[in-house]
Amino acid sequence: MKSGCQVVDQIGELEIVGNIVPHLWYKNITFSSGKAHFVAIALLADIVYWYRPTMMRDDSGMIKGARTKFKGDMLQKSYQAFADTYGFTKRQVKDAIDFLVDHHLLVREFRTISSSSIILSNVMYVQPIAENVKRVMNERCNVSELVSICPPDTSERTTSSPSKEGLSHQGEGAPAVEEGTYTESTSKNPSENNEQQQQSAGECPLTFFKDNEFGRLGSYIQEKIKTWCESLSESLVVEAMKRAVEQGKHYWSYVDAILVKWEQLNVRDVKDARAKELQIMFEKVYKRNVQSGGRKPVRTEKLPEWFTEDEAAEEDCDAEFEVEKAKLMAELEEYRERGIGVVN
Repeated sequence: MKSGCQVVDQIGELEIVGNIVPHLWYKNITFSSGKAHFVAIALLADIVYWYRPTMMRDDSGMIKGARTKFKGDMLQKSYQAFADTYGFTKRQVKDAIDFLVDHHLLVREFRTISSSSIILSNVMYVQPIAENVKRVMNERCNVSELVSICPPDTSERTTSSPSKEGLSHQGEGAPAVEEGTYTESTSKNPSENNEQQQQSAGECPLTFFKDNEFGRLGSYIQEKIKTWCESLSESLVVEAMKRAVEQGKHYWSYVDAILVKWEQLNVRDVKDARAKELQIMFEKVYKRNVQSGGRKPVRTEKLPEWFTEDEAAEEDCDAEFEVEKAKLMAELEEYRERGIGVVN
């Protein structure tokens, strides 16, 4: 069926998939000032997409069932994974997730995943609250009017997860896991994911700080580490502490100086840090070779005028003295010849 507009017909032939943002969200999901919270809207649309069922069809094309797009009872995705997908900063993502949780549009849980070889702590899981998402989609209902709705129980939540009170307390202060999502949204194969899980499990900044005896881990240092993890990443904080250990400098000020330098260089990850440091080292060596390639000029020093004037004056005095001496000797010799006034 044709609409009569060629462009409309062409767009109608496109198979558009992915996130869908209802128009009312821009009026309902807002800050207290009334402006739309674009980061929260984008993240909620992404999460809702993952919770939309995938239809299963038979050979004839008929729908025979539905399945989830992810494995497990909830979607697992980290702050960093959201930031990498949409180009937001990690801080923006965390603030937006906090906003959605505080306004009863999202449930967030931090879990510990264990297997025979590794243990992953503080792995973030998210789940939309369907009833409240429906309200902000279908009516003029601002997020400030939403009320808390208990999420449905799942096998993970009822058996292996802590209680509701423990989850809410843990979720507020738990650090973000740095690796990407372990759901179907990842583009890496299972072996690469396993390497990432092993790496993240052994590189917790707080654990590394304690194990390598950097000193007492007080609340101030914990806050500094948390701030740097949010500004850069956990892997970069651990890498900076490794550099300090290799140099035998087990104190936080040295680590902080490394992180400040990386922040100035806009370092993204450990690989980027090493690449930029190698580039800086190469530039220094090249500059040194260029400067030492030419012949150094012979240094000549110009004597001050007063130095030459004094020397010339001394030479004049010596010449006058010799003249006077010669004159006196001639007179003395003359007196001797005459024998006058000379005492032998």
